[in-house]
Amino acid sequence: MLSTTIADMDRGKWPDKLRLPAPIHWGLLFLLPLGGAGCWLFSSLYALPAEAWQLTIYPLALLGAVLLVPVNWGIESVKWAELMPWARMAKRTRQVLYGTAWSMIGPFRLGAGIGRVAAVKPRERNMALRAFATASVSQWWCTITAAALGLLCAKLYLPGVAVLVVSAATLGLYFGWTPAFWTWFKHSPFSGHWGLSRRIATVRRKRALIFSIARFLVMLCQFILLLNAFGHLTDLTHQVERFFLQGQGVALTWGLTSLAPLPAFGDLGLREAAALLTMESPNPADVTAIVAATLTLWVINIFIPAIVGLIWQGAAQRQDKTLRANLGA
Repeated sequence: MLSTTIADMDRGKWPDKLRLPAPIHWGLLFLLPLGGAGCWLFSSLYALPAEAWQLTIYPLALLGAVLLVPVNWGIESVKWAELMPWARMAKRTRQVLYGTAWSMIGPFRLGAGIGRVAAVKPRERNMALRAFATASVSQWWCTITAAALGLLCAKLYLPGVAVLVVSAATLGLYFGWTPAFWTWFKHSPFSGHWGLSRRIATVRRKRALIFSIARFLVMLCQFILLLNAFGHLTDLTHQVERFFLQGQGVALTWGLTSLAPLPAFGDLGLREAAALLTMESPNPADVTAIVAATLTLWVINIFIPAIVGLIWQGAAQRQDKTLRANLGA
């Protein structure tokens, strides 16, 4: 079942002349970015003085980030229910969280799609593939658009404008623009599940985009709250300037990590390295605050919901088997 789903997502095979040997292929996709991130992270943390690890935690900011977790996944569940109607909200929420569990082991975030597709009924699986494509593209658009704005705020105008062009093209394709190159690309093996996204009705894609923007803003607030919970940039007395620099750094961090084909477990080193590269850290304590905030965000937003999704889906499957057994008896 899952192999069929993966084959459907791939929508074709790579030509033999484009294939790389397996060790090189996996090395380029996973080991190289993860190794580079690990080296950067080690070099950034190795020389820190001991007092930098004595973190001061502000519990109200930490609590605020935790309280936004159900808001975050609630919005994603509403978006999934919008793209996959005619089912109870609880069931759609369970499918989203189960997909989160799969995302921890699947590259290119396809694990989340496989998990959601595996959790729906067999007759809904084609629809689930299209829904996941639409949800992924809309969320990715939010990420790259925010990254473009972050680059412009950092006065990196050339890359900022380049990313904005990609953002504008993505938005046009999302809402139905069909240039000749896209007609070819969406039927090629390169597009993966992206080529399916236009099969969702326009009105539902509009709502999905609105939900994606809302969810991005919630996650942005979570990250900023966690940075302040661990004392990032406490030397800046002007709070607006502090929040501006933190928001800029968060947008650039997610822009970098969105380019990496790593599963959620692989993100552990990559996110921290990207955050240290893009965020202001004038003091050693700011470095440890960034690492602590990034790791905490992963735990509360990915790891814990994934565990909930696994337990919830397992209980639903056992209940379904018991019901079928009783009906068969």
